[in-house]
Amino acid sequence: MLMRLFLPLTLFALAGSMCLHAQDSGSPGFGGFQLPEVKMDYSVKYSDVDYASDGNVYHKMDIYLPEGDKSSYPVVIHVYGSAWFSNNSKSMADLGTICQALLDAGYAVVTPNHRSSGDAAFPAQINDIKAVVRFIRANAAQYGLDPSFIAASGFSSGGHLASLLATSAGVEDLEGSVGGNLQFSSAVDAACDWSGPIDLLNMECNGVKQGDNTPEEVLMRMDKTPETEAAFRTLSPISYIDPEDPPVIIFHGTEDNVVPCCQGVEFYEALDGAGVKTELHLVEGGGHGFNMYSDENLGMMVAFLNDARADKMKRRPAAAHREINPDGSVTLEIRADGARNVIADVCSVKYQMKQGSDGIWSVTTAPLVPGFHYYFLEIDGARISDPASEMFYGCGTMASAVDIPEQDTPYLQVQDVPHGEVRLVNYYSDLCKEWRPLYIYVPAGYDKGNRKYPVVYIQHGGGEDHRGWMQQGLTANIMDNLIAEGKAVPMIVVSANSNLGIPGMAGGYSREGMQPFRLELLENIIPFVEKNYRVKKGPHNRALCGLSMGGGQAFYIGLNEPEVFANVGHFSSGIFGGISGSKPMDFEKEVPGMISDTEKFNRDFDVYFVSCGEQDPRIEPTREAVERMREAGVELVFESYPGDHEWQVWRKSLYNFAQMLFR
Repeated sequence: MLMRLFLPLTLFALAGSMCLHAQDSGSPGFGGFQLPEVKMDYSVKYSDVDYASDGNVYHKMDIYLPEGDKSSYPVVIHVYGSAWFSNNSKSMADLGTICQALLDAGYAVVTPNHRSSGDAAFPAQINDIKAVVRFIRANAAQYGLDPSFIAASGFSSGGHLASLLATSAGVEDLEGSVGGNLQFSSAVDAACDWSGPIDLLNMECNGVKQGDNTPEEVLMRMDKTPETEAAFRTLSPISYIDPEDPPVIIFHGTEDNVVPCCQGVEFYEALDGAGVKTELHLVEGGGHGFNMYSDENLGMMVAFLNDARADKMKRRPAAAHREINPDGSVTLEIRADGARNVIADVCSVKYQMKQGSDGIWSVTTAPLVPGFHYYFLEIDGARISDPASEMFYGCGTMASAVDIPEQDTPYLQVQDVPHGEVRLVNYYSDLCKEWRPLYIYVPAGYDKGNRKYPVVYIQHGGGEDHRGWMQQGLTANIMDNLIAEGKAVPMIVVSANSNLGIPGMAGGYSREGMQPFRLELLENIIPFVEKNYRVKKGPHNRALCGLSMGGGQAFYIGLNEPEVFANVGHFSSGIFGGISGSKPMDFEKEVPGMISDTEKFNRDFDVYFVSCGEQDPRIEPTREAVERMREAGVELVFESYPGDHEWQVWRKSLYNFAQMLFR
């Protein structure tokens, strides 16, 4: 049943007696009930920082920076004790004891308010403290904080929340959405539990029976009964312990008559049993805040945190990492200190990355289809390549990429066969008035003997260049394996950069638009290759092929130059439709004689090969065009492969096209 929301008189009396004791003893204070006039030594204080951006007092916190001249400081969040009844006690959060010791040791200290049990039932309180952690990570640079180490500390109910923070990392039911910043982790790197209740179903572990209407029952808005046992387990830090939890140090007084010290013992045994690094310090004669904050205990707390911080630095992960998972998904990780938002853009599908307690932003994508996928990382809006990836020129820029392996495609892998070479050479372009690059694959054994070889001129797509086929396309692997198996004759493969960049010259997907590269190919590239390499000449010893835009070049140039090329292949070209502005092709207009003199066309060309991905928007227009050509009598080979407009389709296209050539 619902409990009445009131603070038991015994708790009021306890709070009052503690404050009186603090005044009478001259002590700077202790527990959650400390006088606010404590003098502290710090360099900067940020007061009433609104970590939820809602203006409520229970979502305000204070930030203290230690004396010094560093640009940032590791952080300890210290939570006041109040039996969860107070929503505004940050100015009484053990400032002169625990907090001062932390400041003296070089830690920034954050003292947050949180919603009381009167404001909201659990898990509102842990939702608030997790929001504090996320706020610190999101705004660290603004306040001089170092998010690479964030620890939690707390007294009494604050110790409960600090402990729960340590053991519940990744528990979505406790995360909440207070303050947003959900791209940041709420995990902490260590915790200090000062006299906190841990197993809320076992508060009578010392044999002393609790009274009615306990603080935890008020917090949960229900009585403890067998029917509510599961609900109270969600309140208990001990319920969430696992071996991955951060180290925890526990201080508890043996004479504590509010939270019995067997709570600390049970917490220690559970942590230690799970393999979590932990220490337990039982203070002889210590009560609930009384005689707890000796220099020895405070020194042990600082030493424990220092050790935890040093251990974390030893385990500091690489700045960037990438892993392909068995299901084809990809886990991406990057360190981006100070970033507010990091996104992984995989082929225009955006994945929100999240920062963990180790400072690393990470995400796991959905399973990706086998093949080659360009991707970028966006850090606060700036698009960059992933340092964990090789760089590839694609999408009009240097890009990261991941290659998801496909079963039963050994021809794409390096095998134990004779290997050719890919050579980067430069030729002078009279058209462009500059030196330009060529990638040239020569088969194994090229440098031995005087044999001459046929040549394939292979062209990249839009947004790529001469590197595409040799790097993304795995041309050398494909050709080495085909030639070694006797499935293809030894041949030379030449990849040119068709991005000429000549002002005033036409471009685009048309016969006219392909003319600049036609001139470059016929007047500069082919003459250079035939002068400098041992190649067979004549159309039957030359092939022209390409993907997408390069496929359009193969169609418009290759099929209109039968005196130069007798072998033409175009892969996933949009010339037949499926792209913006496309329309059904007039074959006779674009390739005179293709339809009107099909017999001659078929004699001129040894191989005419067309392919497309089955999920590519170009597939249906391509199929219709192929059918129209076949009905007119054009002899061609058409193949389709699973996949969209992507490299796995084009690799398979080259693999099959090459086997048909120069027979």
